[in-house]
Amino acid sequence: MKTVSSSGNPLIKHITSLKQKKYRYEFNQYIIEGAKSIREATKYGAKLDYILIDKEQLELMHEFQEYPGDVVLVENNIFKKLSEEKNPQGIMAVARFYSHSLEDIAENGKAFLVLDRIQDPGNMGTLIRSADAFGVDGILLSSGCCDVYSPKVVRATMGSIFHIPFVYEDMDSIMNAMSKNDVFVIGTSPHAAEVIKDADIRLPAAVVLGNESGGIDDNILLKCDGKVKIDMKGRAESLNVAVAGSIIMYEIFKTM
Repeated sequence: MKTVSSSGNPLIKHITSLKQKKYRYEFNQYIIEGAKSIREATKYGAKLDYILIDKEQLELMHEFQEYPGDVVLVENNIFKKLSEEKNPQGIMAVARFYSHSLEDIAENGKAFLVLDRIQDPGNMGTLIRSADAFGVDGILLSSGCCDVYSPKVVRATMGSIFHIPFVYEDMDSIMNAMSKNDVFVIGTSPHAAEVIKDADIRLPAAVVLGNESGGIDDNILLKCDGKVKIDMKGRAESLNVAVAGSIIMYEIFKTM
């Protein structure tokens, strides 16, 4: 078992680089923090290359030394610098990217979430978590969305990122795949005539949510089979996209 005591170690430098998107995509790797998340990731088939354990948390060794991937002990001060957590749990892993395809996802499900240029990591994490809770089979992300593999998004999903297949594609390709597989596509817009509770929607179905400030691109909205909004009784003008998306997913997929 390897022990690292220098921040200049090549492995430490490599893991530090994975905090940046360009290096995550260069190496097809990302960081998972916390024992619970690592357990969940491996349970659902994540491939781990390394598991790093804080030398002051040696009790974690008994469980995780049997996990796939090289186990490395790291000095406490180095681990704290690597961690993105306010209160590091003493363990993190380097995992490989998933390799799902748009075709496989579109052909093997009846409930989909399509995200058009969602930018905020917190919103992204909440939407993935809600999609997991409401039985979504696949998440299709436009190339303009924030990075699902960023530490903030991984943390915000609370493990749901490991449960649902997802893929990045351009929106035209996503819409074409939905059409090819006879998926009913529901656009969301505050200007829609129909409220979600009254909508007549068939499965398979996909919910499309748009950018926090601009909504769904007009050209994509025109391609949707239906458009819905949430009927709001109070004085708020709008809802956060993660809140609105969660309500709509619940309403549409609750009868599955």
